[in-house]
Amino acid sequence: MLACVATAQLMVAVDATILALALPSAIPDLELSSAGATWVMAGYVLTAGSLMITGGRIAQALGYTRMMTCGLVIFAVASAVGGSADNAGVLIAARVVQGVGAAVLTPAAMARLSAAFPGADRHRAYGIFGMIMGSGTAVGVLLGGILTESAGWRWCMYVNVLFVVVALIFSVYARDSPERSPGHLRGAWRGLILAAGAGALLQALTVTDNPTEALVFALAGLIVIVVFSVLDRASSTPLIPVVLFTDSARASAYLALFLWGVATITTFVWVSGTLQRDLGFSPLAAGAFFLVYPATIQIGLFVGRRGLLGSSANAISIGLSLIGFGQAVLALVPMSLFSMLFALGVMGFGTSRVMPTANSSMNQNAGLHAGVAGAIGSTLQQLGASVGLAIPVALVPVTDHAASVAAGVAAISLTLGAIYVSVTQKAAESKATIGPRP
Repeated sequence: MLACVATAQLMVAVDATILALALPSAIPDLELSSAGATWVMAGYVLTAGSLMITGGRIAQALGYTRMMTCGLVIFAVASAVGGSADNAGVLIAARVVQGVGAAVLTPAAMARLSAAFPGADRHRAYGIFGMIMGSGTAVGVLLGGILTESAGWRWCMYVNVLFVVVALIFSVYARDSPERSPGHLRGAWRGLILAAGAGALLQALTVTDNPTEALVFALAGLIVIVVFSVLDRASSTPLIPVVLFTDSARASAYLALFLWGVATITTFVWVSGTLQRDLGFSPLAAGAFFLVYPATIQIGLFVGRRGLLGSSANAISIGLSLIGFGQAVLALVPMSLFSMLFALGVMGFGTSRVMPTANSSMNQNAGLHAGVAGAIGSTLQQLGASVGLAIPVALVPVTDHAASVAAGVAAISLTLGAIYVSVTQKAAESKATIGPRP
């Protein structure tokens, strides 16, 4: 089971960044515009994030194994089409369909993991899962560099077919969770409204040369999201059950995953571009540079297990603080190999604290909402990545240092998030110590 889920989720994480080093080759081949290049990167994470909750609902209704298999097949077909794309529209469409596949398979995979590993084993399983999700983005940059230099950028899409074949082989030996609820299919269509609203907001951030058009997209996106919220709250079977946010540990995990998404993916894209464009690195050398990130994640996990980075109770706040510090370095220190290496290393340590704890906390005590609980976390993580990718594009017309300013915004957000999580955690501990009133 763990091998199946790990392979599938590694593919999902890798594809968030695998094209970062391939874009310089793909842009002239397909005549991609700046906005088009942004959609190639953000279209995948945006679609995956905005449809993840719907995917979780469908998985609960139809069965986790069945929907995970369906998601893997969708991902493979989209990857094959994207690899053979002869124009920008086909590649962007393929990336969007990849996002649909990720939205279907991810919540099913997380629910299967939750069902297969009860008790203490679950925390260890989610530790591995969190490590994969955290380091997979850096692995994506490295793999993208290797494939772009050795076989061409199109193999950054084709390689997913291999991931899918391996995951399906492992899935043959894994058991499905018996928890199903056919009634959960009701209202799944509302996820399409959320996706439309999120897409409009992203488009508003990328239309930098037409303020009127950007304003129209922004207003349309906000209106659509408000409509989704009203419809969902009025439903007897909401896509986003409010009860999942009443647990302070789960709410903190959701916030952490969103902020991690805002900071991390755009950092990889920015740093990889700087290495190739300004420092003359080859795609392979630029990809190898990112090995510091998964390496420090492993070191952080090793040190964390020995209690040297604080207790598990404050792991998320410490992790967010470290990632925020890494973003502050990128924002304030002149760009150099050392500053980028140092920032990625600090962010790796932070990720080693955030991801395992957040992934475990958001699925703990979720019961029949296990699929949706995990889907909400993945949604926020992917939507955070979309926001992070779009912010520098939106800042281009107003500053020559858009990426640095975006890193500064992320640093402030992460610091505030760390403070919020710490205060919330202390309040929860105090309440637990006092106990209920007699």
